[in-house]
Amino acid sequence: MDILHIVGQQRLEGTVSISGSKQSAIPCLAAALLTDQTVVLEGMPEIGDVATMIEILETLGAVVTRQGDMVTIDPSRVESMPLTGAETRKLRGSIYLMSVLAARFKQGVVGLPGGYAIGPRPIDLHIKALERLGVSVRNEQGVHYMRVDRLVGNRIYLDLPSFGATISALLVAVFAEGTTVIENAAYDPEVIDVSTMLTNMGASVKGAGTDEIRIKGVSQLSGCRHTLIPDRMEAGTFLTMGAALGRVTVDNVIPLHLESVIQKLERYGALIEATDDSVTATFQEAKPVDIRVFHYGGFPSDLQPVISAALLQAKGASIVVDKLYPQRFRHVQELRRLNARITHEDASIIIRGGETLLGTEIEAPDPRGGAALVLAGLLASGETTLHHAEVLDQSYERFDQKLKELGALVWRETI
Repeated sequence: MDILHIVGQQRLEGTVSISGSKQSAIPCLAAALLTDQTVVLEGMPEIGDVATMIEILETLGAVVTRQGDMVTIDPSRVESMPLTGAETRKLRGSIYLMSVLAARFKQGVVGLPGGYAIGPRPIDLHIKALERLGVSVRNEQGVHYMRVDRLVGNRIYLDLPSFGATISALLVAVFAEGTTVIENAAYDPEVIDVSTMLTNMGASVKGAGTDEIRIKGVSQLSGCRHTLIPDRMEAGTFLTMGAALGRVTVDNVIPLHLESVIQKLERYGALIEATDDSVTATFQEAKPVDIRVFHYGGFPSDLQPVISAALLQAKGASIVVDKLYPQRFRHVQELRRLNARITHEDASIIIRGGETLLGTEIEAPDPRGGAALVLAGLLASGETTLHHAEVLDQSYERFDQKLKELGALVWRETI
């Protein structure tokens, strides 16, 4: 277990270079198995979830090498090995391997995907999409068996614009005969990123970034070189810290992807300045803000815990609603240990800010909740010790080192 020590009430100031997107990295690594030719992915973040996905790819026979942020995948020796070990249970994104194995090998065995308990995340939309394309899926005691006689394009209507289900459908549809239309598709930037990679590999994908994606199936894909987009969740985390604690510039970003976050931080009272590839947040005052989480275009669920921590210093009441992932409030009980006044009911919390936060011992429930607790510790007086700080490494690259570069007085120890 790692413990992160945080000395509070330190001003943050400086520039953070944002890593490649985790939400693009995982499906792009899976997509590399759709060909038998070499794939090079640049901008790959060095985080725990990526390491787990690479380990799974190697289990299947891929040869993966890494140089800095560049990962090279040789999938020529990949076989459809059963994936029922602990690795798939560590990672929600392992679900994409169901699509990849079905599309390339016409069969596969994949255990139930894992990930952090942030609320119901059923995979029925993924399975329904695969079945519409000709994949037979049988579930036996949490293990999914896929079999394909023939992949045929079809119309797929998603009951909600699920990012994961959209990606799952894409990864199969590229090999389905004829045309597939995904309706009510997710239009997150990462969907566009994965679609761009598939197009570079020879797929025909039109409409990514809208709610209707059309895919014309091809018989094979080739290798490619692809650079991941920046991680908007990491960028939003550090922007929120700057808005609450000083002046922070996030570099190597696409400001348009951060629009919903920027708007809320401006209402919070921060000064926001943007260039073509950077955004700066400067603390001016802290005002109460109501947050309602929604799919892309609205405020992201991943950043709900972090902005909740920032709202602790805004005098007055703020309401935060997250019906997408209602269990993503597990950080709230830890915030209360710091003297935060928060009422939690169902899928919402009421934050009564302005109270003095007091450093104490707290525990990180997951990466996003852990980042929120780090921000709260930086706002508190005295020292805060964050237990299980290693969970931060699943989603953030060099998180505590980047904080140090901004002037935070933090250090980590392993016990």
